[in-house]
Amino acid sequence: MNKRRIRTCIFWSLLLAVHIQAGTVHGFVREEENREPVIMANVWIQDTSIGTTTNLKGYYVLADLLPGEYTLYFRYIGFQTVKKTVRVTNDHDINVDIYLKSEAILLEGASITADREKRDLEIMPGQIVVQAPQLRSIPQVAEADLFRSIQMLPGVATLSDFSAGLYVRGGSADQNLILLDEIDVYNPNHMFGFFSTFNTDAVKSVELLKGGFPAKHGGRLSSVLNVYDEEGNREKFEGVTRLSILSASSTLQGPWEHGSWMLSGRRTYLDLASKLADFDLPYYFYDGHAKINFDIDPKNQASLSFYAGNDYLDLGEDGMNVLLNWGNKTFSAQWTHLFNSRLFSHFVFAGSRYDSDTQVKFDNIRFGIFNRITDLATKGILTYSPNTRHSVDFGFETKVLNFDLNYHVVDTDYNNHFNGVYLSAYMQDNIKLTPLTILQTGLRVDHYTDGAYTRIDPRISVQQTFTDKINMKFSYGMYHQFLNLVQQEGMSFADMWFPVDKTFDPGKAQHYIVGFQYDNKSTFSFDIEGYYKYYGNVAEYNVYRNEDEIIENQTAATNFLSGKGKAYGMDMYIRNRLGRLEGWLGYALCWTKKQVDGYNFDLWYYPTYDRRHTITLIQDYKISKNWRFNVAFKYGSGQPYTESTAWYEVTDQKGRIHYESLDGKKNTYRLPAYHRLDLGLFYTRSIFKKKTEFFLQVINVYNRDNVFFRRYKTWENPPQVQDINMLPLVPTGGFSVYF
Repeated sequence: MNKRRIRTCIFWSLLLAVHIQAGTVHGFVREEENREPVIMANVWIQDTSIGTTTNLKGYYVLADLLPGEYTLYFRYIGFQTVKKTVRVTNDHDINVDIYLKSEAILLEGASITADREKRDLEIMPGQIVVQAPQLRSIPQVAEADLFRSIQMLPGVATLSDFSAGLYVRGGSADQNLILLDEIDVYNPNHMFGFFSTFNTDAVKSVELLKGGFPAKHGGRLSSVLNVYDEEGNREKFEGVTRLSILSASSTLQGPWEHGSWMLSGRRTYLDLASKLADFDLPYYFYDGHAKINFDIDPKNQASLSFYAGNDYLDLGEDGMNVLLNWGNKTFSAQWTHLFNSRLFSHFVFAGSRYDSDTQVKFDNIRFGIFNRITDLATKGILTYSPNTRHSVDFGFETKVLNFDLNYHVVDTDYNNHFNGVYLSAYMQDNIKLTPLTILQTGLRVDHYTDGAYTRIDPRISVQQTFTDKINMKFSYGMYHQFLNLVQQEGMSFADMWFPVDKTFDPGKAQHYIVGFQYDNKSTFSFDIEGYYKYYGNVAEYNVYRNEDEIIENQTAATNFLSGKGKAYGMDMYIRNRLGRLEGWLGYALCWTKKQVDGYNFDLWYYPTYDRRHTITLIQDYKISKNWRFNVAFKYGSGQPYTESTAWYEVTDQKGRIHYESLDGKKNTYRLPAYHRLDLGLFYTRSIFKKKTEFFLQVINVYNRDNVFFRRYKTWENPPQVQDINMLPLVPTGGFSVYF
């Protein structure tokens, strides 16, 4: 017994001695020009496998380093690499803040060597990060749009040219967790779904997690989209004003005594322009972003951010008036605190509100539907890094949720109110088993009070590195969702959210992902991932519900049928950066199926967003100092639709005859394939000492007739098929002024 105690004492003494003799290097990586944090910058020690990446605040830590002299490298695409030599002494924390200087593309044909290594312990399958300049360089209808850019990534499907919805790896639009500065945005659409609500000038970067996301994220079944607003230039005042055929916008930012600020606003002027053209189009939308940052001291930073966006249509004709009014408002108060160099924390107090108000009036009779979601949330996100081979992520989230669904019929109001509290806690362990093998295990516990649902979601990922250019990864995760959406495609103002309750269980999904990555660290990278997703308790809107139940006393079971589903396939993503030419090529193969009891004769069916093959190509070529050209191409195999199997004659009360169609099995036929080529040309020059960029873009260059939907002319005998097409050839243009 004494020998065992002696051995134990010796072991712990040696462990303590190693810890005492170890030191830590930590700090923030920021852009030199404006001191914005650089997210996912690579930090590593020369001639070792020791390294990490910066987090969402640009913070990094290299812990438990033995005494000695080290050469550190700081690198990120588009910036010059910084080399720093530091001397680590016993049990000392060394703060090394780095400022990266932007690196211009060489025009003489020489390519820039830009390392894209990711040496962090955290494994992120299906992760794609897009920076703001890339978002604005993709040809778009009228103006750059965040969701339209995301739709050009492999694994992200879309329904039409008129839909900004995201359908990620066979998931529906409501299965995406969309966060703006850490708070949920419930309906991120403008113009009936044609545009997203985010002004790209206010956005710093976007992170898309297409599946297998880590334990710190939950509450959705398919994907996570993190949108981070600009923090503002801490060095000087600057801004940009843009004018397109659709809207005008301006974004301003600059320093103040204790940090930085950013203010951005955008408004369409279709309502104003239509009056000048002698016709009335009483519709507009606006959005605004605001953020202020407080640099309190080296261990404390805080920020306040706000967003407001709204769409408004007031259309009156022949005694009838239609009023549509919908939008989002969010706020986010964030505090970043270093308890010490190894314990990073980020706390969030935030709120989100979505309102949708639809009213129809005629002959003093009014019908209306009002839907509101109020979300008040608190989050804690912490990371403890005991050494360079091990880190632990843990945190919590609480949400107080209130849902209102009110109807007005003639002169009577019918009100429905739902509320619940969502609670979650998570822990994730990231450990480097060997210099080439990383194991990530996590557990998330969710609880929702309406129905007293408690769900435990395990997550596990393994990454194996074979060489400095090749690695493979495997991920498994379980996910749950506690709310569902009634969505009418093309009419996003009518989206209505319903929480689960004791009548309807939460949706669940399991993700299995295996991936392979090759990256030559300079000009070319290749990612391919295969996946399988199983869905349980998947919700399908109950179009056969009892009409007497839809006004009041609603439950989740009133509006939804429960079923199951599966999605499987693969994504391929090829990224290139060859001197003047930069872009990507993507390919996605996907099968998505559902089976819902009491729906479609209880048979399996393909949902509308099932696309078998999708090909996307984005390339941006810098012709010269002043001229830039880009191209965007997308191909998608035909979407499923339901074809009528029979016609029958109907006689109305006045003896008039018309025909109705009888639908067959759901979505057993396919529309023609979709493909579209877009081109953009940009010219930059100085006007009155202000950088000015003019752009000309052509959408659907070869005027492809892509089918939006297929309908039947039931007023003809026999009824005829009619295809309604999407966008024709559309030239657009505008200019931007930087100051």
